[in-house]
Amino acid sequence: MSRLILRNGHVFDGASDDAPTLADVVTDDDRIVDIGSGLDGDVEIDCTGRLITPGLFDCHVHFMVDGDFSAQTHLQSPFSLQFFQAAERMERTLGVGVTSVREAGGSDAGVREARDRGLIAGPRMQVSLTMLSQTGGHGDSWEICGGFMPGMMDPHPGRPGAIVDGPDEMRRKVRELIRADADVIKVATTGGVMSSRSRPQHAQF
Repeated sequence: MSRLILRNGHVFDGASDDAPTLADVVTDDDRIVDIGSGLDGDVEIDCTGRLITPGLFDCHVHFMVDGDFSAQTHLQSPFSLQFFQAAERMERTLGVGVTSVREAGGSDAGVREARDRGLIAGPRMQVSLTMLSQTGGHGDSWEICGGFMPGMMDPHPGRPGAIVDGPDEMRRKVRELIRADADVIKVATTGGVMSSRSRPQHAQF
């Protein structure tokens, strides 16, 4: 692999309390191998006036949605479209320097695996698949009209349902999520702003 040198940038290492220092950074096979002045490499990028940092972490993302929660949008969109939209959002996230994320509901294990296999560009992912919620809680898509609002965490073969009540149902659902290859378990312990019959100040479970 060729050595890439990031020349003359302000380097912030994420560990020191000191202000960023002017230096060169050399990578080889996607690994940082040297930091200093007057270094050499095969390919050079001039970083004068720019900040060089370690990869950033975003601990709460939802790649399967873009903030449009209208019923019309969901009802008029093919089911598989959300996966291709997620791939585009993942690439944009990586492009702004975020190299690791915790996907807090929506993406299933297949999205993470597509990234790991190099099929799509994106940050490293920990996936929760969905958000466990009590009946009437933050993750319950029931609406006042009596119907259910389609949303980013609707059950499908790679994403188990998320409504649980009581310890036994919680245990069973956690086992289902682990079986579906979730990295983390997300639980809605309060209500939310998008729930018809709950509020953020309402404790749940």
